[in-house]
Amino acid sequence: MPTPGQLFFTMLLPAICSAGIFAASVFVTARDDKKSNLQWIIAAAIGIGYLIGYIGIEKKFTLVPVENIQWFFYLTVFAILSSTYWDYNGWRRIVSQIIYSILIPRILLNPYFQHHWETFEGIIWWVCLSIGIFVLWSAVKQSFSTMPSSKASLPFIYFGISGGTAVVIALSGSLRLALHAGTLVAIFAAIWITTVVLQSRLKTGSKTDWQIFHISTSPLMTFLLVGIWLIGYFYAEAPSISILLLAISPFMAQVGKINAIRELEGKKSIIVQVGLIALCVSIAMVIALVRSGLFSQDTYNYQ
Repeated sequence: MPTPGQLFFTMLLPAICSAGIFAASVFVTARDDKKSNLQWIIAAAIGIGYLIGYIGIEKKFTLVPVENIQWFFYLTVFAILSSTYWDYNGWRRIVSQIIYSILIPRILLNPYFQHHWETFEGIIWWVCLSIGIFVLWSAVKQSFSTMPSSKASLPFIYFGISGGTAVVIALSGSLRLALHAGTLVAIFAAIWITTVVLQSRLKTGSKTDWQIFHISTSPLMTFLLVGIWLIGYFYAEAPSISILLLAISPFMAQVGKINAIRELEGKKSIIVQVGLIALCVSIAMVIALVRSGLFSQDTYNYQ
C-alpha cells in the first residue's frame, strides 16, 4: 500500500497545485472576454498537477524513456504545448489530432509491435487503435459542450472515470499504474470542489460567464486516459470489457443531444448523462473485481 508520504506527493500536492492554478485561470478568463485565449491555462493546471504526481510516483525524470509509463511525462508536456493553439480553427488542430492518434499506440505499445505481433497483425491493431483514439478524442471534446447547464458535472464525471480506471487497474495488480490514475482522481476531485465553490462566487453574465473545460483541455485528458487504458490492458492484464466500458463512458454524454433527453426539465438531463456514465464505470469495476480474485490473493505487482 502507498505510504502517507507517497500519497502526499502523488495525490494531495498535485490536487492543491491544480486547483490553485485552475481557480486563478477561471477568475482571469471570467472577468474579461478578451482573455478567452488563456483557456489553455486550465489544461496547464491539470498537466502541471499531473507532472508533480508523476515525479512523486516515478521518483525521477528519464530523458530517454525506457518503460512505456515514462512516456506519460512527454505526452503531458506535448499536450500542454498543443493546448496553446487547440482553440484555433484550421488544419493544424485536425492534423495534430491525426498525428497524435497514430503515434500514441505506436509509442506505448512498441514491444508488441517489435516482438509480439506479426507485420499484418500489427498494422491491423495500429489502424484500429488509431481510429479508436481519434473517435474517443472527439467524444471527450463534445462532452464539454453537451453538459453546459451544470459546470460542476464535467469535472465530476472525469473524476468518476479516473476513479473507475484507478480501481480497475489496481484490481488487475498494477499499483504503480493505478497511482498514475489516482493522481488524476485527486486533480479532478480538487477541480470539482473548486468549481462548486466558484459557482457561488461568480455570477453568470456576458462578461462573467466561464467554461470549465475548453477544447484545449482535450489533448491532455485524452493522452493520459488512453495511455493508462492501453498499458492497463496490454501490460497489466486489465479485463478487456472493463477497459472498453471505461473508454465508452465519455460517449454517454452524447445522449444529452437527444431531443427527449434535452427537453427534460431542470437538471434531469444531466442526471441521465451522469447516470449512464456512472453505470458504465460501475460495471467496469464490478467485472474487474470478479476477475481479480481479490478474496483469494492480496498481493500486488508494483509494475
